[in-house]
Amino acid sequence: MHSRFNEFQQTPLGQQLLQLIDTPNRYIEFAALSRIEVPAVAALCHDLQSHFPEVANHDTARQYCGALVADIMRRHRHELLRPRGRVPGGYFTYGAVWSALPIEHSFETLLEELAQMPARLHTIVERFSPAQWQQKPACGFALVEHLCHLRDLEHEGYQLRLSRILNETLPQLEDFDGTTVAEQRRYLEQDLQAAEQTFTLHRQALIRSLQDLPPTQRQRLGILASQQRITIEELAHYIYRHDCTHLQELEELHTELVSA
Repeated sequence: MHSRFNEFQQTPLGQQLLQLIDTPNRYIEFAALSRIEVPAVAALCHDLQSHFPEVANHDTARQYCGALVADIMRRHRHELLRPRGRVPGGYFTYGAVWSALPIEHSFETLLEELAQMPARLHTIVERFSPAQWQQKPACGFALVEHLCHLRDLEHEGYQLRLSRILNETLPQLEDFDGTTVAEQRRYLEQDLQAAEQTFTLHRQALIRSLQDLPPTQRQRLGILASQQRITIEELAHYIYRHDCTHLQELEELHTELVSA
């Protein structure tokens, strides 16, 4: 999930919503709704109405709920079917509709998906006018901040993690706090087109590093954020989920700016 929710997740309300949403039984509900093409977030409406009435008027809390549901569905390898579907039951007007079943990608297919990210990103960026590049949504990154974040994470996060896993034994892989880095590096003042070009170069380099790895090398391990042991193959899935999260957020950003 995007780091913009890190601070909210540590609040009492964020922790309570985390306990409500991120459970095995709740995923079963999300998956069942997805089979009939109903937004998965609709599974939360009854419990939110009965136990969290304050969320009705709390934009960040509702966005956090949607982002956490998306994170859970991607963890279980569901793909986004439609970014916006009507949500019955109140609290949410629209929500993402997910694939009926998990979709498993081979490593080779996964690399193809990762290689297509720059083109997919460019297609969305072209829909924004230059006047919208620095416009902030109610919660989250402006377009230029998304591009700078992807650029820096690709080089300082993913490429560094891959190199350390390949060259060290169980390296401790530091987390990348995108929100803090965005503030420190003043992403809003940076050049969007240069950031996009640099991201594309970094992604091409990452693909070259991954594509020739034999299966045994892809099973080498690192420890992510001192909590999770992750193989190189799992890292590739992690990168793909992160790509999909940003593409979805950019779709939502464009919708918000156009309708403002």
